[in-house]
Amino acid sequence: MNNKTQTEKGKQVNLNNGVRVRFAPSPTGSLHIGSARTALFNWLYARNQGGEFILRIEDTDKERSSEKHIDEILSSLKWLGLNWDGEVLYQSKRFNIYKQYAEQLVAQDKAYYEDTDKGRAIKLKVVKDETIVFYDAVHDKIEVNSNTVDDFVIIKSDGSPTYNFACVVDDADMNITHIIRGDDHITNTSKQLIIYQALGKKPPKFAHIPLILGEDKSRMSKRHGATSIEECKTRGYFPEALVNFLSLMGWSPKDDREKMSLDQIIKLFSLKAIVKTGAVFNIQKLNWLNGEYIRETSVSALTDFVAAHLIEKNIIKEDCDRQWLEAAVKSFQTRFCNIDDFIEQSGFLFSEDINIDQVIVNEHLKDEKTRNLLTKLKQSLETIDLFTTESIEKAVRSLADAEGVKAADIIHPARTALTGRTAAPGIFDVIYLIGKERAIKRLDKAIKY
Repeated sequence: MNNKTQTEKGKQVNLNNGVRVRFAPSPTGSLHIGSARTALFNWLYARNQGGEFILRIEDTDKERSSEKHIDEILSSLKWLGLNWDGEVLYQSKRFNIYKQYAEQLVAQDKAYYEDTDKGRAIKLKVVKDETIVFYDAVHDKIEVNSNTVDDFVIIKSDGSPTYNFACVVDDADMNITHIIRGDDHITNTSKQLIIYQALGKKPPKFAHIPLILGEDKSRMSKRHGATSIEECKTRGYFPEALVNFLSLMGWSPKDDREKMSLDQIIKLFSLKAIVKTGAVFNIQKLNWLNGEYIRETSVSALTDFVAAHLIEKNIIKEDCDRQWLEAAVKSFQTRFCNIDDFIEQSGFLFSEDINIDQVIVNEHLKDEKTRNLLTKLKQSLETIDLFTTESIEKAVRSLADAEGVKAADIIHPARTALTGRTAAPGIFDVIYLIGKERAIKRLDKAIKY
């Protein structure tokens, strides 16, 4: 790829300032929310600075790394829209390079061989009585005394490099200018700076960002909800909404706005605005934000999105009536915040029958007056030839007038009888979407109940 320009959404981006950042996941699992946020911050900084975003796969652990996880990581990054520059670099293909650097250090008396039961390793000599100082874009000045660091392994007895050594060699070879990563890596930085010094390489600038915490302020885990990008995708979050949400995890624009376009986020992003304290993963905020994106989406595009998920979950077939599905999506568009929520709320549309909770029955369907109104509503619906929302509304309002009751006296128990819920879209849309045959069947069941 040309190192001077690249196309980003049809625009030419200048790459002459020399900024190069990298995202370096280990393919031992799915792309975690925290790792995705790290990738995003690197990507945003590169795009804000007109720099390059490099992707490196740290697959030196042969036993735990897998092609499946590599594919999933790449797929998740693409889904989020985090395009990388140039070819993906794989550490597993660079073992000879790490070994050459390590042997060079041995030749310079900066490292030495150590025989173990499993083979010969190489350890780096740590110069004592030195103060290791680096300036972090988030945490400011950090100092570590080299006396607290023992000589450490850089090449294991099986010939594979240790994390810190491979990391430094690659970052130096790739001319990485800024390392943006979680602040749980701060303890690695002192060792890495020792390696940079031993190799005679200039270290990059560092920015250690706060970890993502659950709402109970403990480290993010599965008990806090979706923890991987794949889970978020499956649960029906928009990639644009998730990127927007993750960008606010430890960073915010000065005016505290929350919903922003990607171009706005890129323009406003800076390392100086990253906070030091842990960012709390608030699932309610993500749901709200995703709901905002849902409401701004055209019904046609939203139906495509919903249909793909429903087909994947075997809730509908590929030949599902498109016009009917669009009407269903439109009726729920202001109500749901992700696909799981849509399925939970609209389940009564995709099943032949429903179950009604006894508590709801006791509250809404128990008295004789209600039973009489539902009986007459069933009879009214049976007489409708052209089953439309307009003809259904006309029938319900005519029945209310004939019985001398408010339309709500019919609508509320009818909603419960037809959906099994106390809250749903407008009753006329609901009856139309359920269909004449199923509506009559459900009313009959509720009457007998």
